[in-house]
Amino acid sequence: MLNNIDNCKYSFLKYNQHRIMRINKKLITFVLSLFLITSCSFLVEKQTTDSNTLRKIESGEIIGMDNGETYQWLGIPYGSVPDTNYRWKKAKQPSSWEGVKEVIEFGEFCTQRSSLINSTVSLWANTVGSEDCLNLNIWSPKANENEILDSKKYPVMVWIHGGSNMSGNSDFYNPMQLVKNHDVIVVTINYRLGPFGWFNHPSINKLSNKINSSGNYGNLDTIQALEWVQTNIDNFGGDKNNVTIFGESAGGYNVAALLSSPIALGLFHKAIIQSGGVKPGDIDHSQSFLEEPLPWKNYTSKELFNQLLIIKKMAKNRKDALKVQSKMNDETIDLILRSASTEDIYLAYLEAKINTNEMLRPFPDGTVLYEGGIMKALKKGMSADIPIIFGTNRDENKLFLIENKRLTRSIFGLPFIKDINYYNAVSKHRSNTWKLLAVDQPARDLANLNKKSIYAYRFDWDEEPKKYGIDLSNLLGAAHAFEIPFVMGDFEMETLSDYMVSRDNLDGMQQLSNAMMSYWAEFAYNGDPGKGRSNELPIWNAWSEINDESPKYMIFDSYRDRGIRMTNESLTKELLFAQIAEDEDLDIKYKCELVDIAIKYDDLENEEFLFEFNQGLCKGLNPDLEWRQYWYEEMDEPW
Repeated sequence: MLNNIDNCKYSFLKYNQHRIMRINKKLITFVLSLFLITSCSFLVEKQTTDSNTLRKIESGEIIGMDNGETYQWLGIPYGSVPDTNYRWKKAKQPSSWEGVKEVIEFGEFCTQRSSLINSTVSLWANTVGSEDCLNLNIWSPKANENEILDSKKYPVMVWIHGGSNMSGNSDFYNPMQLVKNHDVIVVTINYRLGPFGWFNHPSINKLSNKINSSGNYGNLDTIQALEWVQTNIDNFGGDKNNVTIFGESAGGYNVAALLSSPIALGLFHKAIIQSGGVKPGDIDHSQSFLEEPLPWKNYTSKELFNQLLIIKKMAKNRKDALKVQSKMNDETIDLILRSASTEDIYLAYLEAKINTNEMLRPFPDGTVLYEGGIMKALKKGMSADIPIIFGTNRDENKLFLIENKRLTRSIFGLPFIKDINYYNAVSKHRSNTWKLLAVDQPARDLANLNKKSIYAYRFDWDEEPKKYGIDLSNLLGAAHAFEIPFVMGDFEMETLSDYMVSRDNLDGMQQLSNAMMSYWAEFAYNGDPGKGRSNELPIWNAWSEINDESPKYMIFDSYRDRGIRMTNESLTKELLFAQIAEDEDLDIKYKCELVDIAIKYDDLENEEFLFEFNQGLCKGLNPDLEWRQYWYEEMDEPW
């Protein structure tokens, strides 16, 4: 096997590469060394084709390879953005080819900022990738064409990667064990990111049809990938009538968005949302001018165009650009946007998004996605027959706290927690807010509408070892994205290194991973995780609102802790705020800031609630002076 340090992409940084440039380089080295949970695609020493992988698809014949565990086909085009005329439009169909196309290397990834996971350090200031990046990868059990014709079709699981919808690639994931152990087919896809994936300028919209004016070009890509699966997956042994979409973080948001898409109906049959959310994008904001950046709002298309005018020397500064843009007609703006280079568009985006929230959420445009948003679509009955799993990790926000200067300090480049009580309290309440909005509230709402096949989980594994005097189980715990290797079953020692895996925790990790793969596969087969494929695991019940003792969600932990178990506990908005108010580990300012974040970033309450919270606890405080100033320094969601 090739050296995985050279060939594998580091998934911890992958999930959060938009933060990398803001972290001290010593801290980057530390994170790179210690915390990189990798799900890197399996590479063999010589990438050679295998005659058993010859397949016919709509565009022509392809041949893949045998990786030793499964068959795999890499970099298959499912759409094409051949030039800027297809920028901010649904992609065209891929071109056909003559002869047999070898698909044994990953395809181009989509335009994004360079980082440790996609370039060398010397290229960090650059934009990398391509707008013409729509390709997918397939892993299947080993079966030749004759066996496929004679055997039962395999369930298909389509993975949508995370990365705040501004970064990430399909080739960071190695689902071989999931495929091999449970006879499923896994497809991973690339989709357009950043300003090429989510862009909502009025001039583009006025000159486009309804689909191309949606602003949701990344979501259109995921739909096109699912259309490709419907057309071609039979030839790989897949069942086009049994397709599960699953994704993490932004990928989870995109899974949820597909549940609200009228044009995606019938393209998938089950959905798993891992650490995602259901909050819609803000169309009005995205089309506006933004005189001052707001850390809790996204960049806007008009401010991107202002920056593009400056880059192209059509304006001297933002004030000048405002005048220039206001005098232009739609056709001129459209021409400038479409004639600009990929690099100029992305540079304008980087400038326009400074001190704004980087998580790009799909727009409820009314054509690609239901105009009322995800939850209104589900409550109205859209996707009513689709079983859904919602889940988050217990310590989601710890991944983002390690770089927070108010909570950690760097000593010789290593992050140390200043006050463990503050650190854990902030993580608890912010992670609980995520869970409330992404799991408990939507699951409860749907269960109350008598939707039966709603399942939920919380991932609790936190058994990282101690290194260099740092207890990683405290620093990171069950952090954001840490469940992915468990779901994929990828625990290659030389890719994980001995910083995440130890002699003490390896057995527990593997047992938990085997269980989670079994549940995920059983859900893909039957729409009910039940007792897993083995039918021997604790039963995973659907979320129930019959009474307070009814089962709510499954907790995933190792046997060394409390193991896998159901719980009847759940969060409400009232309980969340009560827990913040009663937390003795937090002072008044921290409590009020947590409430303010829930208002500003999460829309959990109205603006007036901050000063009504806990009988006026925050009345004597000025949010702008006491804590919001830090939000600008941190350039992203603070906690």
